Amino acid sequence: MATARPLLRLPTPLRTSLTSSRALLTTPSRRPFFNLPNLAPSTAPQVLTATRTMPYASTQLYDVISDVDAYQTFVPYCAASRVTAWSAPDPDPANGGRRYPTQADLRVGWGGFEETFTSRLHCVPGKSVEAISGADVEGASPGNGGEGGAVFRSLVTKWQLRPLASGTGTEVDLVIRFQFANPLYAAVSAAVSEKVAGVMIEAFQKRVKAVLGTPRL
Repeated sequence: MATARPLLRLPTPLRTSLTSSRALLTTPSRRPFFNLPNLAPSTAPQVLTATRTMPYASTQLYDVISDVDAYQTFVPYCAASRVTAWSAPDPDPANGGRRYPTQADLRVGWGGFEETFTSRLHCVPGKSVEAISGADVEGASPGNGGEGGAVFRSLVTKWQLRPLASGTGTEVDLVIRFQFANPLYAAVSAAVSEKVAGVMIEAFQKRVKAVLGTPRL
């Protein structure tokens, strides 16, 4: 009886090559589009500061800073601002029973992102104004970043006023502490965030000059 032989016998190297090619076609690649863990350090809390010396009394500057309703007209990156709660009248006769903002809705955006916060406000007449916002801050509401979720995990802005010993003006310190909720937001905003404090305090200087005019110390 004749022995059946295959019509075509593939050389061993070619069979191996075909097997390898088939494996490449059937095994999907698992390489990620980009590696988020490499961005993780960017989500760490960050601090930005700026300082200016201005030829005005601290009480005058405080009045400008504590006017939170006006932030939307001069503070960069603040698209909207509205005070929603006030303190009881100040018992100090020197302050004429004034009330101070204790809560506000602020819409903040930079680097292509925008978010609305309900911020808790701490006002110390003539000395400081602090706005505290974010999901990780007790007593403040997390921001609403729209469909993409919250942009900031926390956002704290504090203005401090220190009268100069010479009586010729006031040192103004602006400190911004923030933490992004997502490393991607941090990466996209990196080029913008470092300039925020300087831009804000320069805008404040212009606002002070427009409201108070020529200093009278």
